[in-house]
Amino acid sequence: MELDSDWRELTALSARYARGLDDKDYALLRTCFTATARTSYGTGNAGVDRGDLSYETPEAMIDAMRRIQAPLRTLHRMSNHLFDIDGDLATGRVYLHQFQLREGDGPARTTEYFAWYDDSYVRTAAGWRFQERHATTLWATGGWIGDPAAG
Repeated sequence: MELDSDWRELTALSARYARGLDDKDYALLRTCFTATARTSYGTGNAGVDRGDLSYETPEAMIDAMRRIQAPLRTLHRMSNHLFDIDGDLATGRVYLHQFQLREGDGPARTTEYFAWYDDSYVRTAAGWRFQERHATTLWATGGWIGDPAAG
């Protein structure tokens, strides 16, 4: 089976999202979303309620990520991409294995998350973008080690 260009572009979108977070390249991260995209991150297994990490705009999410990730080094590994494409709209699920390291303000601490993203996508003039991205954590090792999401 040959993957079509939509499938490849959606997989690349997921990779750009991961790189934007891991490199703290928030300009790159912003290119992954429509202007009205909504996001939420369910990290209940790490002691943080989804409501604390829900955002109505990409700018709000990116502002929070700047604060949360300030003391962290992260690695987001995306896998098991599955998309349902219907013209210029698509939905999908992408699995996540994320590793976080916090050091420099005491003993080094780590957390690992195992989760998936449920996404909706829109094809724009600039290519595929997230319209919604919602993470559900299945389990985590370690606790919350990022800085607070609210400023």
